[in-house]
Amino acid sequence: MAGNKKHFIVYITIVTFIFLIAFEIVILPLYFKMPRAMALLGFTSKPNTIVDDTAINSLGFTGDVIYPEKNPEKIRILTLGGSAIFNRRMTERLKDSLNADSDRPVEILGAALRTHTSMSSVIKYNFLSKYKFDYVLIYHGINDLFVNHVSKEYFKSDYSHMVPWYKRNALLDNSLIARVIYNNFIWGRRIFGGEKIWYIYPKDKNENEMEFISEQLFRRNITILVENILQDGGTPVLMTFAWSIPANYSQEAFIDNSLGYDNSDDYVNYPVELWGSVEYVREGLQRHNRILRQIAIEYDVLLLDQEKLMADNLEWFGDVCHFSEKGTGKFIDNVTNFLVQRRLLN
Repeated sequence: MAGNKKHFIVYITIVTFIFLIAFEIVILPLYFKMPRAMALLGFTSKPNTIVDDTAINSLGFTGDVIYPEKNPEKIRILTLGGSAIFNRRMTERLKDSLNADSDRPVEILGAALRTHTSMSSVIKYNFLSKYKFDYVLIYHGINDLFVNHVSKEYFKSDYSHMVPWYKRNALLDNSLIARVIYNNFIWGRRIFGGEKIWYIYPKDKNENEMEFISEQLFRRNITILVENILQDGGTPVLMTFAWSIPANYSQEAFIDNSLGYDNSDDYVNYPVELWGSVEYVREGLQRHNRILRQIAIEYDVLLLDQEKLMADNLEWFGDVCHFSEKGTGKFIDNVTNFLVQRRLLN
């Protein structure tokens, strides 16, 4: 009798183990609808889909599907940022523009996605560095302002008070089972007493309660990116963040489309208040751009001053930071001209 019980326990243990392996390797990737590695990363879009007019590739990003074995005849570029460098087929159009002026074929992986921050890019680059990029274009500024809107009690320097995917450790980075449990059953209860909040918008009473702590975190994240890219033999290209808020801005005037922004195609446009009060957003963007300029000097790396080149023309914007159709073309021209003038496409 005791032997049968022992055999039964062994049998149940083996079956449970097999089920957990199948659940981890097969079932959960099907649940996430993406390869397991992409699901573990947590900062991709659903592969092989369309977001508005922008195609998502099999890696969960935009642009070329690339492989660790790089063709030495090609120039390989990575873009990092948020929606401003994702929208309107930015990666595809940037690739066409660069190829038109390049002596060598250009391939681009666009890892910029909506809502992403400089911390997202640190996490993504750790995963993507194996692809050995020649140039990494970094375009961040506004989404990091979200990190300030939280009470000191709940603040996390890894941004995990905003979204559970920011939380990283050996277990969460290697087990989808652990990730599902943490994201859905632990994170919300630990941070917000059971209330799930995926982004802390400034309508909350905690606007900038962390007093622009994003400034030091933004510096930390951009510095990490620059150092890692240089260590990998690549060339980082920092870009200041282009934005425009007219002196007569009000949310009512924005909604009425009377400020001069080009919202003619109603593509993507949000009032400044999505990120915070007008004064807060103005100051925050100025602080972040100042950091980018300082880091470029400190590390003697390339800086494309998109803010200087674009901020004066409201027709290039659909809102404070998202480009109109004309603005997208201008942004791409700025990048292309910058790389061509420095003979980086030869």
